[in-house]
Amino acid sequence: MEIIGIIVVVLVVAYFVSNNKKDKKVKVQAPVAKPKPKKPSVAELKKLTKNQLIELAEKKNLKVKKSGAKAAVISEIRDQL
Repeated sequence: MEIIGIIVVVLVVAYFVSNNKKDKKVKVQAPVAKPKPKKPSVAELKKLTKNQLIELAEKKNLKVKKSGAKAAVISEIRDQL
């Protein structure tokens, strides 16, 4: 009788171990692409002073005419982004 009990216990343990291995499948997630930085809107650029716009252009390595009007600087920045 003891042998039958041991066999039953071994079978139950084997059953649970095999079920756990099936449940632990590794799910691979696709890498999330970084969103592209959006262009600042004209309204956002108009809130900045001309000097701030020129500094922004320098930080982003954009070529703008410093002698141009604020509207011209804004349009040059928008065209190059």
